[in-house]
Amino acid sequence: MGQRLALLIATYEYRDTGLRRLEAPAADVEALAAVLGDPNISGFQVSTLVNQPNHVVGEAIGDFYRGQRRDDLALLYFTGHGLKDEDGHLYLAMENTRRDNLAFTALPTEQLHRAMQASRSRQVVLILDCCYSGAFPAGRTAKSDTEVHALEGLQARGRTVLAASDAMQYSFEGERLDGVGARSVFTRHLVEGLREGNADLDHDGQIALDELYAYVYDRVVEEMPQQRPKKIDNVEGRTIIARNMNWRPPDHLRHSLKSPIASDRHAALDGLEHLCRIGSDAVRGYALTELRRLTEDDSRQVSTAAKARLNTLDPSWGAEQREREERARREREAEFLRNAAEQAQREREELARKQAAEHAQRVAEEHARREANEQAARRERDQRAQWEAQQGAAWEAEQQAQRERERPTRTNELAIASLVLGILGVFMLFPAAAICGWLALHQIKARGDAGRGLAIAGLVLSALWLLVYIWIFVSPS
Repeated sequence: MGQRLALLIATYEYRDTGLRRLEAPAADVEALAAVLGDPNISGFQVSTLVNQPNHVVGEAIGDFYRGQRRDDLALLYFTGHGLKDEDGHLYLAMENTRRDNLAFTALPTEQLHRAMQASRSRQVVLILDCCYSGAFPAGRTAKSDTEVHALEGLQARGRTVLAASDAMQYSFEGERLDGVGARSVFTRHLVEGLREGNADLDHDGQIALDELYAYVYDRVVEEMPQQRPKKIDNVEGRTIIARNMNWRPPDHLRHSLKSPIASDRHAALDGLEHLCRIGSDAVRGYALTELRRLTEDDSRQVSTAAKARLNTLDPSWGAEQREREERARREREAEFLRNAAEQAQREREELARKQAAEHAQRVAEEHARREANEQAARRERDQRAQWEAQQGAAWEAEQQAQRERERPTRTNELAIASLVLGILGVFMLFPAAAICGWLALHQIKARGDAGRGLAIAGLVLSALWLLVYIWIFVSPS
């Protein structure tokens, strides 16, 4: 990548009292130096010479063109007076220039031509904003008061020359002739076209020298119809003078890209391809980004066409796309294996849960069976015990009955005595009857004798006799 070199020369103060002082050149060179030196716009290495004598300027020009390489871009700008001698030779007026001694006090354009010829650069640009470019209309300040035919001797291969006006006109500075004047018309539009990016006529993000001249020409003629800038060139290809820092995609392209209609988005591919081929790095980056976005468009026609253009415009994208596809394939395989492993793990866990549930169910069922068996055994034992108790009770009853049947039946003597004594209670024997009846009941229960009714009857009679005697003794006589 070659260097971008610029030498700006301005002369507006002269020792010769016959040359009027011009106010515009200082402002011209300052504004142009700022825009050319801006790394975001032009990125030139800028040097300036203001109001210097001819030998200083000549030496600087010689050094400027010496040692340049083939791919360097060399730009020389001059603003000031242009003079010609009586033989028709053209000179650039310097601070020490005398109109009566131009050969030794001014800079001959032949010398400038020889210096440019010594440069190895194939991109040499010369910009002249001075009077020898042509004549001035009324009301404008002429930078020279002689008629000249400029630029014919400055043409060469690899060189572009821009002049503020053609051979029949002068260039202008504004309405005022003295004091602080406005920047010259030509340079003002030159600076604005570069700084604002308006000279990017094809909207590719780059300002070529041809575009810059076309823009400045139209603006100068529109503002001052009498002035006609001029350009001569003999170069191969485009000379890119600056970047358009205010670049925006063309409106029609932006609208097509945002359109919901697939055919509009498909039509935008041509504009994106054009920007990729001719645009700056930033513009190309924008176009490639949009093309990559369109490769994922929901319209198969648009996405397929975008992929085809990307493969042509950006071969690395194809490799990246294949790499992305391979990476996506590997990710899909990994995702499949991961899903399969997770599915297998879930199945193993589900199987383990089922087995655990079945085992728990078997354990519960076994426990329930044991409980049921134990309850059945307990019921059986209880029933057996109850049956045995019933059988024992029945057997005891049967044995008792047997004993009762086998035992000889007799009446208890005390029961008989209790009854007899109860009957004889009139003789005060009822206490003995009560005692015999009580004893008889105990013996009857113990031995199973008969006579229980006799004993009870004796006890009842004893009680009645007791009441009788109580009534006899207690009642009044």
